[in-house]
Amino acid sequence: MAQNSGRRVGWREAGFTLLEVLTVTILMGLLAAFAIPRALRQTPQQQVDRAAKQLSRDLELARTRALSAKRLVRVSFDAGAGFYTAYMDVSATRAGTIDGTADEVHESRLVVRGSHGGIPGVELPPQVQFGAGNVGAGPLGEATNDPILLSNDRVDFDNHGMVVPVGTNGVIFLTPADDANGVAAVTVSGAGAFEPWRYRGGSWLR
Repeated sequence: MAQNSGRRVGWREAGFTLLEVLTVTILMGLLAAFAIPRALRQTPQQQVDRAAKQLSRDLELARTRALSAKRLVRVSFDAGAGFYTAYMDVSATRAGTIDGTADEVHESRLVVRGSHGGIPGVELPPQVQFGAGNVGAGPLGEATNDPILLSNDRVDFDNHGMVVPVGTNGVIFLTPADDANGVAAVTVSGAGAFEPWRYRGGSWLR
């Protein structure tokens, strides 16, 4: 009977011990814990660009709500607080009146991401504020002396989803708190169109 001349391989030589596998797994987890947040961390310019895009979407949401509910919807801005919110006329007669109550905010159905003075709404990200930084003119040549170039710092949508008064245009400027050159903006047209912009290398880009 032939004998097996091959050498029997011990379990220790064939692979890794459980302790080694656990050690490698823990080290990989620690590396990921440090690397992933760093990779996901946004630059100030990325933060302000994202805030401008979100503001544009929120304005479109408010316009759509006015159109679907057939009521006046208002988006109001508080530049000093870095805050904005939407209100909808809830009067029984659809009188187009806005009193600035939390009930009106609730009915506007704006996504709530904060509050100010007891009124729910949207707070700008911590490193973003309303302002035009060092930019000399807006995307369409607008002045930059005011961070919110809108009458009474608000946008009103009628029951057809149009910006009122008819022909109203405006710009909202956003800037990182620690980078006066990384400015973004959202333009508002009377037809109810909203366009986010970013200022890079001395030019406005869509």
